[in-house]
Amino acid sequence: MQSFFAKAAAGGDEKGGGRESESELNLMSQLDKLEHELIQKRAFVGVAPLRGNSLDTQWVAAMSIGTPPQEFSVVFDTGSGDLWVSSVGCTSRVCNSQRRFSPSQSSIISFQMDNTRWQIAYADTSQASGILGVDNVTVAGISVSNQTFGLASINAGPVPPSGTSGFDGIMGLGFEGTSDMKGFRSPITNMMLQNQIDQAIVSVWLNKASEQDAKLSNGGEFIFGGVDPSLYTGSITYLPVTSDSQWQVAVDEVYIGRKELAVSKSSSYAVVDTGSSYILLPDYLATAFHRAIPNSQYDKDLGWMIPCTLAKSTSVGDLTFVLGGQKFAVPLSDIVILESGFKGICLSAVDSWSEATNGHSSESQILLGDLFIKNHYIVYDFADRRIGFAQKVPLAPGGIGLNAQNSAPSTSWTREEHWAIMALMTTAAIIATSLL
Repeated sequence: MQSFFAKAAAGGDEKGGGRESESELNLMSQLDKLEHELIQKRAFVGVAPLRGNSLDTQWVAAMSIGTPPQEFSVVFDTGSGDLWVSSVGCTSRVCNSQRRFSPSQSSIISFQMDNTRWQIAYADTSQASGILGVDNVTVAGISVSNQTFGLASINAGPVPPSGTSGFDGIMGLGFEGTSDMKGFRSPITNMMLQNQIDQAIVSVWLNKASEQDAKLSNGGEFIFGGVDPSLYTGSITYLPVTSDSQWQVAVDEVYIGRKELAVSKSSSYAVVDTGSSYILLPDYLATAFHRAIPNSQYDKDLGWMIPCTLAKSTSVGDLTFVLGGQKFAVPLSDIVILESGFKGICLSAVDSWSEATNGHSSESQILLGDLFIKNHYIVYDFADRRIGFAQKVPLAPGGIGLNAQNSAPSTSWTREEHWAIMALMTTAAIIATSLL
């Protein structure tokens, strides 16, 4: 079938009744090329609205899988490379609290079962496993056909504590080589190959609970395919990724207030992970950081604790990371998360690797989770393997602290509930294996 442009050119020639001239052939060729380029440019940028919680420990987005679509809430996780949701074959306590994918409810034309098995083992000994399937996936308004994903028949993760929002699965945004579902394309790769996004870029803007209304109706957004200049000020500082498997960049310096913290050479790198709630430091650096805070305490059951008054004070200063010669700060008010069992003392959102993983991991690098990301505008550039950092624009003026009431929450959690949050969200501490 002739293209619209070719038909138009051919019609002009027929009126003349003669053979096509070289100039006319060149025109037809140029018009066909133009039409091809226009088709190639029908890609677009997709925006996924997020929903957070009052503790700023988790942001989830909507995703649908199958035909007709089955709806799920997923965590976008740059610390892993796989897409999976719980399936109807999972009957654990965790799965019973989730929406589960049912293959029988998806069209036989749309869904294909793959008997390849997968398994992800976490540092806290919980795990998820099952088989692979192929179906249509829609996220951020972008439809991807023939996407491979995991159907978890075993999801033995911790049950979310009260006051936090659960999720049904994870969409990994790590590099393709980090996937445990070997040999299959990631959603980002398929978006590009299927001409659904303009660039292999994901940018992130997280909105704090303290800057939202009481309903927490606007938790931010993930932008697939580009950046939104209205969400940041100044220029974007880009740093090359220094790891083959992780979104990791070099760290120049670390400060608390005006005090510089000594950082060893092995610790001068940071993984920037949307799948983790907090900031994790090597043990020695976590100790140095908290000792710089007056009246901080360490408890063998609860970990590091700081005065709750920091939720409304700027006396100590910010926790600042110098990246690419630019300063990116986290206010100490954001580090106050929950009141402990000790009066006036709150749990700290900055912890050590060994504490966060119950002794299962002792990494040397820094992990910058959502606690850092929510204070900045972050760009993950897959094509050029780099991360961009910029000063975010708040959606609306708000107070300090991690909740809408501008004070530390008074809820006291047990050690198990506290570490359940860490286990749920510290996906960069995953020890992942693949059983194929």
